[in-house]
Amino acid sequence: MQSGHVKLFKIFTVILLGFILFNCSGLQSSKDFVFEQIQRGPLLRKATLAYQDGNFAEAGKYYGKLLNSNQDDAIVAYNLACCYALQGNAKKASKFVTLAFANGFRDLGLFFEDKDFDPVRDDPEFQKATQAIKERFQSIGSMDYVEASSLQPYRIRFPKDYDASKSYPLLIGMHGMGGNSEGFISHYDKLENPQVIYVTPEGQYPLSMHVGPQWHRRTWSVTEVGKQTWRSADQMVSDYILKTIKKVSGEYKISDVYLMGFSQGAVYAYTIGLQNPDKISGVIGFSGYLMDIEGDKSILTQQNIEDGKDVRIFIAHGIDDAAIKVETARKLKTMFEAQGFDLTYAEFEGRHGVKADVFNDAVKWMQL
Repeated sequence: MQSGHVKLFKIFTVILLGFILFNCSGLQSSKDFVFEQIQRGPLLRKATLAYQDGNFAEAGKYYGKLLNSNQDDAIVAYNLACCYALQGNAKKASKFVTLAFANGFRDLGLFFEDKDFDPVRDDPEFQKATQAIKERFQSIGSMDYVEASSLQPYRIRFPKDYDASKSYPLLIGMHGMGGNSEGFISHYDKLENPQVIYVTPEGQYPLSMHVGPQWHRRTWSVTEVGKQTWRSADQMVSDYILKTIKKVSGEYKISDVYLMGFSQGAVYAYTIGLQNPDKISGVIGFSGYLMDIEGDKSILTQQNIEDGKDVRIFIAHGIDDAAIKVETARKLKTMFEAQGFDLTYAEFEGRHGVKADVFNDAVKWMQL
């Protein structure tokens, strides 16, 4: 199986399941609709396993059901096209790869290199579809980014017995890739009588993965850019979070400030916390990892580690996490301990997510 395709399956599986299982609470008013969305997870797992086993007809059956439940899903359409191509069905491969690009799939490089389409590459109907896709790409031009000011959102929740005369810790929650502020604010419902003000900003960019926006999925990073733009974009994330802290602290009585990040959000939470020990008391990282220290696209430096030792760290990670292996968290624990940080470490039974009892433990740890 072509390596880029493996990555596509893996990333999409993680994002889709992560979005459905951990970020959709409170997004929909219809219970039936939420139930239908949750059922996509098992279908996706079955499709992926069948594909990996070489059972392309079976995988195509599951992808077909997924596409029926959301006909705008570009990546499912692409994967269905792959299944038909591997069975030598050029007509249906052409139909669904065309649908994938019509729905917003944009990874032309993967399409041309993907060995799954080799069985039908020479078919006249498939060649016609390929030419039409190429012409469409030529007509939409290329994309770049420019720095420009804009208002950025955040959501906020208060204790049930909130008293404006009292000071409360502020917890900034940073969602994972594919999440959003609406989904992540709902984690507050997992807390037992929380005595913290909880604020969730939102990744500045629609999640594309070479796909036009679907759902309300966001990401904190732009990666298909040069290293200087990448670093500048990451610095903008930091500025956004610090401005959010300043605004909330100016409107409400705040004692300490903590950052809590999940997955991609944890990467930025660690970085922002370590770079701002005068403003951030601690960081809670669920299922995350640390940005490359001194990496050519990284804003995190060894000096940040040295200067950030006053920041308390709470690491939580599921032992069955398939997206970011628990060994990553164990290595991070070892590094922080070696550097002399005040560290609390928790592994839990579970996968890639924010577990309620561990989240409660982390909030209690904030107030120790």
